[in-house]
Amino acid sequence: MYKDLSQYYDDIFPAGEEQLKFFRQVFGDLGVSRVLDLACGSGNYSLEFARWGLSVVGVDYEPDMIKLAREKARKEGLAVDFRTGDMRNLEDIEGKFDAVICIGNSLVHLLTDKDIITALTQMKEHLYHGGTLILQTVNYDRILKGNITQLPDIVNKQAGIIFTRQYDFRPDGLIDFKTSLIKNDSNGSQHSLGSGQVPLRPLTRAELESFLHTAGFDEVEVFGGFNRKPHGWDSQSTVIQTFRRRFCSIRW
Repeated sequence: MYKDLSQYYDDIFPAGEEQLKFFRQVFGDLGVSRVLDLACGSGNYSLEFARWGLSVVGVDYEPDMIKLAREKARKEGLAVDFRTGDMRNLEDIEGKFDAVICIGNSLVHLLTDKDIITALTQMKEHLYHGGTLILQTVNYDRILKGNITQLPDIVNKQAGIIFTRQYDFRPDGLIDFKTSLIKNDSNGSQHSLGSGQVPLRPLTRAELESFLHTAGFDEVEVFGGFNRKPHGWDSQSTVIQTFRRRFCSIRW
């Protein structure tokens, strides 16, 4: 599905001002200089971090997304290390980072407990002690409680693009995420640019916190969005900031 979306990805998912404000504050407060951006898509956030003067590695599962990200970096003369890869296997990523981010409802593409814990453990191992992990998903407490099957369309009037999103609940507890991409023609008509479907694991807040603790994170802070509002069952998003434990010093 995401391979077909790659050429329209920037029209659908540009970097958000609220997200960038959040990252700028966190990175500034913590003195972040090196960032690992997982499920980076076409690199919009990675490129913005590079413009801030940060050292960035961006990883995405789809080769077409990474190809697009590299081309954008080349055109701007930005030195971002974009790689095709899997967040469950980051062994080829050298060194450690001050911050790891995984946003855009990406973690829920991992369907089993084992895969989720493996990915979170990999993220922890690539953080300096005291480094921060930032996750963002759809708030599935709201989706499950409200039995919500239709998400708002994403509309880019300038590009003439409409991205529709639908959830189908499955008997096994997963959700089928169904999408379609529609183009508005200059004559006022519409035509389809394609559709897709992928399974998702609807992770609730409690599940996310439990998996993070299992992977070795502590100081978990949960927000209802990048605006830092308190998280509730009816929040649109679940945004989590957590940390890799620092070394403990023992006093005698």
